[in-house]
Amino acid sequence: MLRLLPLLVLPLACGGLSLPHGHDHDEGGAHDEGGGHAESSAHAESSAHADAAPARPDNAVTLYQNGLELFMKFPSLVVGEESALIAHFTDTRDPANFVWVTEGSIVATLRFSDGTEETFAANKLLRNGIFKPIVKPTKAGQATFSLTLSGHPAAGTVEVGEVTVFPTVEASVAGAPPEEPGEPTVGYLKESQWKTSYATAAAAQGSVRAGVRATAEIRPVAGAEAELSAPVAGRLLLREPLYVGRAVKKGDLLAEIAPVIDEDRAGLDAALTAARADFGVAERAVERARSLHPQVVSERELREAEAVFTGAKARAEAAESRLAVVRGAQSGGAGSSGSTFSLRAPFDGVIVTTTAVTGQSVGAGEPVVRVVDPREVWLYARISEADAAKAASPIGATFSLSGTDEVIDIATRNGRLISVGAALDPATRTLPVLFALDNADGALKPGMYARATVFTRESSDGVVIPAAAVVDDGGKPTVFVMDGGESFFKRVVRLGARDGDRVQVLSGVAEGERVVSIGAYEVHLSTVSGAIPEHGHAH
Repeated sequence: MLRLLPLLVLPLACGGLSLPHGHDHDEGGAHDEGGGHAESSAHAESSAHADAAPARPDNAVTLYQNGLELFMKFPSLVVGEESALIAHFTDTRDPANFVWVTEGSIVATLRFSDGTEETFAANKLLRNGIFKPIVKPTKAGQATFSLTLSGHPAAGTVEVGEVTVFPTVEASVAGAPPEEPGEPTVGYLKESQWKTSYATAAAAQGSVRAGVRATAEIRPVAGAEAELSAPVAGRLLLREPLYVGRAVKKGDLLAEIAPVIDEDRAGLDAALTAARADFGVAERAVERARSLHPQVVSERELREAEAVFTGAKARAEAAESRLAVVRGAQSGGAGSSGSTFSLRAPFDGVIVTTTAVTGQSVGAGEPVVRVVDPREVWLYARISEADAAKAASPIGATFSLSGTDEVIDIATRNGRLISVGAALDPATRTLPVLFALDNADGALKPGMYARATVFTRESSDGVVIPAAAVVDDGGKPTVFVMDGGESFFKRVVRLGARDGDRVQVLSGVAEGERVVSIGAYEVHLSTVSGAIPEHGHAH
């Protein structure tokens, strides 16, 4: 049953939300094309009538049914008295973007307990989203009230619930309970909601994965990053420009070094012997790692062994080349007549750093170009010492890149766990956890920082809302809980576990309450700027 009271709206059946008395709806003015004078005359008559009789209590409802939101204000229903329904219809079929109804007609129906019905129609919109049928009951009593929208893709019926049609205005005033102070609200009008991306969602019981927070970094995969250095001192020769972002294929010639022969034969012989020894050790280590993978040796350890092997091989080959050039130069051969050393891409990838300029002098061992294969990257997460024990067996993770609010679940990038550190980093007192991520689109750049949540095998049950509903208000997590169609409670909340685009609320929001899930930041801006008044717009 609908209870009526002066300047206060109480909950209705069918999921209505209470709403304190809001703005007055002045139906005249420029918004109603061609009807301004008639509306003004009607209000003049209404004002004169108000001098002789008490004002009827105002009522408001906000209901979500059948893909529609109905926010409606109307005076108490009285026999023989016209009640203008200001009915705002919103199409809520897209949970990420509520939009106004732009076409159609509505019929308001009163079904009395004796089986009789009275209907009142509005065959067109007052303007986008708003209908204004006039209800003038002919009999008093209890009735079931509903509004049916036709001629729109979201057509359907919204059941308002049980209402009382009073025999007189005085009876409607007497039947209204006294106004009681409630929780303060902030206003955000339908016109503003409809002009932005806006939606609401109901807080519901749910289960979220428990996790621990971590700082993180996007890193190249071990063995998929190479820094090419000058094998000898000399002059740099480039056939094509080297620049950051240039894609290269395995074996591509990147640069040549025309050597300056100033090295002694004995020193190069010793360097070659040492390089070959290191190469032999690395070769045996990688063979052992491959034979024991994955039973004993982890994927990370195998990748690291392969990276050491690749480096040792390159150093041995460079030492052999240096010695060959010196031999040629000392015998009057190729080295002194223009022989060069070639730097070639070790794999398909992208140049990420280079300072190479044709003709510049480089010293032996000086970096020339760095190449990375970005098709797969690692998310290197660092978990604080206090949470390290909880992350012994992680089952997944989400992360947000610095400067963005988008939460990325590693599952969407075929993420997989590579390793969990066996010990804390002594410098940072953090536990490293490594995940491999598909990066075929190149969106994840090595070197990017991120905020991560590493999920444990536990779960947490409770009230859950969309994470996008939470805004930062001076360092306090805040949500806007709907009181009615155009008014909201501003609540500071205490948050629990976050799982992707959902977050657990430990206090501040109750199950069943609706929060602004899309556009919460715009509502927040309206409260701090004063740009949107709490009351007082006209229709």
